Amino acid sequence: MSFLGERAAREDEVSDPISNLENVDPRDLRPGPIRHESLSPELLEQIKAVFGVIGPYLGTPLEQFEVGFMRDAYPESEVTLWSHIAAAWLAYHRKFLNDETRPVEEERTLLGALIAISAGVEDPAELGVPDEVGHKLLQCYRDL
Repeated sequence: MSFLGERAAREDEVSDPISNLENVDPRDLRPGPIRHESLSPELLEQIKAVFGVIGPYLGTPLEQFEVGFMRDAYPESEVTLWSHIAAAWLAYHRKFLNDETRPVEEERTLLGALIAISAGVEDPAELGVPDEVGHKLLQCYRDL
């Protein structure tokens, strides 16, 4: 059997991960364990800075936001990710909104789009915002 034939045979044997998905009732979800008893003062300062930018649109208090990082296996990486989200939010507002904020629900939608971008979504049509806005948000995130 040729290399391509072997590869095709193996791919047929591997199950599609999407087909293994199951629905979960969100009410059944519980927070993971606290993995870090404390975070460094430097990391806490970064978390506060991020929260100072996007906190009003998260729907959670600072303390709960901090505890989320204590649950992460790699809180430093997660803080870096959220720092990029906050920086892209600031860049979008600076470049396209003259540093003005929109109504809270609109800001939450923009933030949700940036979170999706940080998770790898690259199609503006999948961001829950108008395509033009999606392109601008993608540009701001990529330009960091």
